[in-house]
Amino acid sequence: MIRALQLRAEQPPNGTAVVLRAGLMTAPSVCRSAERSFDVFGVYGISVEGVIDRSIRDACRSERVAGYRQIRLSTFGRLRAAGFALIATFDHPHFTVVLPDLVELTLARLNSCFDDPIPNPGGTSPG
Repeated sequence: MIRALQLRAEQPPNGTAVVLRAGLMTAPSVCRSAERSFDVFGVYGISVEGVIDRSIRDACRSERVAGYRQIRLSTFGRLRAAGFALIATFDHPHFTVVLPDLVELTLARLNSCFDDPIPNPGGTSPG
């Protein structure tokens, strides 16, 4: 059964605001995330965090991101320019990047919107 996606009455920030995605964003992992979203909410989407009124390090310390060893950075503008819709979902500053499909070209276009992976500056170190 499809559930309603929890939307916020908030517009995504301007084009230069940073967006981060936890993890490496390999094509298989993006597909798994987007397929889970489709199964639950009826839309192909992946979760991202907006870096809004805080530093990247602080955003990486959030509960949703801290456990990942690597992150990828982009901006709202780069994602929009590549044709992806962003919707404000769940708790601020969570957003969903909506994917029209999961074909190779779409996944490559999404990947090109993000910088190469970097170590998570706010992650918890093991041990």
